[in-house]
Amino acid sequence: MSESHQDTYLGDGVYASYDGYQIWLAVNHHTNKQIALEPSVMRALLVYAEKVWGSPKEQS
Repeated sequence: MSESHQDTYLGDGVYASYDGYQIWLAVNHHTNKQIALEPSVMRALLVYAEKVWGSPKEQS
């Protein structure tokens, strides 16, 4: 994927967008970009979330 993606509201005042390389997170307003997650960091975040919450299929 190399194109940018429109801001997406995730909930709890958090927005996500993609610039072709990093996922950006914004808070309270879609233009308030705070955190850029490169692919390896996003993968680490997903591993962490799975560790603390379990896999999505386990949560049914």
